[in-house]
Amino acid sequence: MKVKPEIKEKIIAAANALAAEGIESPTNDQVRERMGSGSLSHISPVMREWRESRKAEVVAALEMPADLKKAIESSVGQVWTAASKLASATIDTVRQEADAAIETATGERDEALAEITRLENQIAELEKALAAKEQEVNQAKTELEQERGQNTKLTTENAALMARVDDRDEQIKGLKTELKEARDDNKALQGELIEIARKAKE
Repeated sequence: MKVKPEIKEKIIAAANALAAEGIESPTNDQVRERMGSGSLSHISPVMREWRESRKAEVVAALEMPADLKKAIESSVGQVWTAASKLASATIDTVRQEADAAIETATGERDEALAEITRLENQIAELEKALAAKEQEVNQAKTELEQERGQNTKLTTENAALMARVDDRDEQIKGLKTELKEARDDNKALQGELIEIARKAKE
C-alpha cells in the first residue's frame, strides 16, 4: 500500500522521537500512540523501512575506523587482534539486530492478529445487526401481507354491501311505483264511488 508522504513523515518523526527517548525498537502501537492516531496498515510498512535504515546506520557505524586501517599497515598482529574483536562485535551486533527483528516481527504479527480479531468481532456484530434488521423487514412484510388480505376482504365485503344497497334501492323504487299506482287506483275508485253515490241520490 502506498503511503502518502506527509503521513510517512509523521510516522518516521514519531519513531525517531521514541528512539531519542531510549526506545531502541519502538513498536507500531507505540508509534501510533505517539502520533495520536493512524492506521497499522500505513504504519507497518513505513516502520519496516525505518528499521532497515537503522540497521544500515548501525552497520556503517561498525565499519573499520581509519586509525585501525593505519594500524593494519604497520602490524599484522594488531590487525588480527582488532579484526577479531571487530568480527566478534559485528556478530554480536548482527545477533542482537536479528533478535530485535524477530521480536519486532512477532510484535507486528500479534498486532495483526489482534486487529483481525477486532475486525472479526466487528463483522460478527454487523452480521447480527443485519439479521435483526432482516427479521424486522420480514415481520413488516408479513404484517403488510396481512393488511393487504384484510383490505381485500373488506373491499369484497364492501362490494357485496354496495350490491345489496343497489338491490334494496331498486326494490324501494319499485315499491314507490307500486304505491303511487295504488294511490292513483284508490283515488280513481274514490271518484267512481262519489259518482255512484251522486247518481244514487238523483
